[in-house]
Amino acid sequence: MWVVAVTVLVVLVALVWHRKTSNKNLPPGPGGLPLIGQIAKAVDPRKELHFIEWQKKYGPIFYFNTITEKMVVISDADLIREAFSKSETADRPSNIIFTLFYADNGLVFSSGELWKQSRRFSLHHLRNFGMGGAKLESVIQDQVQELLEQVVAPNEGKPLCIDHSLRIAIANVIWGMVSSQKFAVTDTRALEVMRPFDEMSQFIWIFIILTICPALARLPSWLNGLKKVYKIFNAPIDTLIQPAIDSHEETVDLRGEPRDYIDCMLQERSRNPQFFTNRHMIRSILDLFVAGHDTTSVTLGWAFIYLCKDLEVQRKLREEITNIVGKERSPALSDRPRMPYTEAFIMETQRMANIAPTGLEHVTREEIQLGGYTIPRGAQIISLLMAVHMDEKHFPEPEAFRPERFLDDQGRVKPNRALIPFSVGKRSCLGEALARAELFLFLTGLLQRYSLRFVDGFDHDLSCIQTKAIVREPTSYEVVLERS
Repeated sequence: MWVVAVTVLVVLVALVWHRKTSNKNLPPGPGGLPLIGQIAKAVDPRKELHFIEWQKKYGPIFYFNTITEKMVVISDADLIREAFSKSETADRPSNIIFTLFYADNGLVFSSGELWKQSRRFSLHHLRNFGMGGAKLESVIQDQVQELLEQVVAPNEGKPLCIDHSLRIAIANVIWGMVSSQKFAVTDTRALEVMRPFDEMSQFIWIFIILTICPALARLPSWLNGLKKVYKIFNAPIDTLIQPAIDSHEETVDLRGEPRDYIDCMLQERSRNPQFFTNRHMIRSILDLFVAGHDTTSVTLGWAFIYLCKDLEVQRKLREEITNIVGKERSPALSDRPRMPYTEAFIMETQRMANIAPTGLEHVTREEIQLGGYTIPRGAQIISLLMAVHMDEKHFPEPEAFRPERFLDDQGRVKPNRALIPFSVGKRSCLGEALARAELFLFLTGLLQRYSLRFVDGFDHDLSCIQTKAIVREPTSYEVVLERS
């Protein structure tokens, strides 16, 4: 019986959808199947590949729909900047699944006044704790040294998968600001926080059907499936985040100087309880933790691949480090203006790696005009950053890894407005300054001491993990690090 009800509901949704979107000046795009539209391709973890094919056919802005969503994809840098500068496009998607997993709260997926207050609050306090400043620089340098001494040095000249230890070292930077705590290099809790985001993709069809018919969540068969998802999602909260909040609640001085971000949130909760609920605190910490280390560690993972694939690029980079920094002291952020090749290498890595190929969806709270088309209220706007970064109009021979494209004739850094790895506009990456500092210091700290190469007989094919959504992560590999 419930199957019939769902079918009727889908038909009604489709009819209403058609009425809402017909007779509009919509961008061109693929039609899709009756009722379900392009849902299969829209939920593919590697959906950017489908979008790039459509972009070649329909141009820099195109439209399609799924069962319940109107989708607009933009692959032009200027249009992306225009779209994301509008206050009408600052919202995020919202449905029952987002609510079930606290994503209506936090820093990444919240909307409206909660998001505005949270972003303002977080930027202010994270800067106070050193994000982008000298205080945090020493924390990053300490983590680089621990990684080199505890992980790399004992394995010099041996095949090493550095990924897990690198993630923990980077996680320690953000977790220190959040909780004043630190992970040991062997502490797997830092990695467990990422597990829900990797494993929950296998439940995507449960999420889609519940979005169409939320009442199904009450049925026993669905409850069993949701219990499995909840268990995965709650594991890092129960073992890491909630215990950190609980311990802070016992010792925080609500009127004193905050020790870290959790103290700040507890103090704010005492003043503003309607916004800073426990759900909001948990999701904000989770968002900071994930965004604060996953993307940076993945970018460095790609950087090591490009260094091993092009030893001449590696030689130039190491030569610049030696000339500017030498071998007696650790690289510092003050060195960065005098190291244009290193900066160009990082920029080229971000362009080629495309770790967030479709960014995060924005939602229009009002109808807007964009690129000569009418974008309806409630449409999701997707920035196809991968197509922008691989556009030969902005980056000639885009498939070639060439840091020199970001240098002028005098060897100075030459920015390119089409390179937007941290997105743009009102919802650009909150931790951009932190990420830039970590990329520079981890990269230069490692290359100051070591050269990298693949294991004999191996060459990475630049493939990524197909099942991981949002972030484009390279498939596993080992490197050999040799002291020079």
